[in-house]
Amino acid sequence: MTRPDPEFLWYYVTHDGPYPWEPEGRRDIRLPDITALASALDRLPYSGALLSTTGHNVWVTGTAAAAVTRDFRPLLALRPQFTSVTELANMAISFDDLFDGRLLINVINSETPVWRQHGIRLENDERYDLHAEYWEVFNRLVAGETVTYRGRYVDVENARGNPWVEPRRDHIPLWFSGSSPKALDVAGRFADAYLTFSEPLEQLNEKTAAVREKAAQYGRSPRIGLRASLITGATDEDAWRKADRLLAATSRATLDRKLGLIAKGGNGGGTSVTQSRVFAHLPAKALDVLRDGGLPAARDLAHDDNLWPGISLLQQGPPMALVGGYDSIAARLREYHAAGVDIFILDSLPLLEGAYEVAEHILPAFKTP
Repeated sequence: MTRPDPEFLWYYVTHDGPYPWEPEGRRDIRLPDITALASALDRLPYSGALLSTTGHNVWVTGTAAAAVTRDFRPLLALRPQFTSVTELANMAISFDDLFDGRLLINVINSETPVWRQHGIRLENDERYDLHAEYWEVFNRLVAGETVTYRGRYVDVENARGNPWVEPRRDHIPLWFSGSSPKALDVAGRFADAYLTFSEPLEQLNEKTAAVREKAAQYGRSPRIGLRASLITGATDEDAWRKADRLLAATSRATLDRKLGLIAKGGNGGGTSVTQSRVFAHLPAKALDVLRDGGLPAARDLAHDDNLWPGISLLQQGPPMALVGGYDSIAARLREYHAAGVDIFILDSLPLLEGAYEVAEHILPAFKTP
């Protein structure tokens, strides 16, 4: 049986530029830049974009993007309990009403230090217990219910999402990620789409099978999405030369800081099961070269011909990139699609130029004849 064509989204963040992890590689992004990227994505073959927590607040950038587009669907990255569940439901209903039912929510868990910045002292498994309560109440509120709920983390009485605005639809799609047993259970219960980073196919298949098994216990069947940074060019050699230039442009301070974070098993000063899974693919020999003050070739930090965990030493985003020429990247994405991936969330820096390059040179490989 032929699978439906995959859906493509882009990545949307105001921390942008040729190599934005360094000040000299970062653009000064202003409102015209935000709307220009949104308008471009609305014309290109992307259904929307994931709006990251890096840079400006996602509700602000999401509103700016939705206001200048017709079909663009903003996938807002949000953490529960940073906003009360009733207020978040109000914001979601309001946004969805004004922008024609286009809102998507990407639920993120982050690491313990990030939560502590917001005054919340919960460890990984406790946070997923919070997720379960929060999103249960959220779903009921955005469906128009009046909710009284007494939980350990969520306690509301006669709550309504928005008493003045009728919900445009009875459900706002929730996209989840995470690799721990608790994360997989909560995703199985609530996720309309489950997102993972690019990984070796066998490892990805194990994770998505676990998600589907959990979801089946709740009578659900989420779509599977893959989040990947691309470093690409006309040929494989072009792409690897680009990866070498990115590595060479990265300061010693950044490399040392990232090596420290990787040693802890996370990307935000804590530990992350998902990040640790990817870090395990970093070649030990190349890491030793870095720790000794040297700079290995980009290929020395590769897992295979295309999977490059070396990106985790540079950027804040996905810890695994796909590196290769246009044909090689398209072939790798087709492998993931054949394995059950329904959605791809891609990026290539800088984001505006990258969106056109990928749309013009890679996505045509997925057009149904």
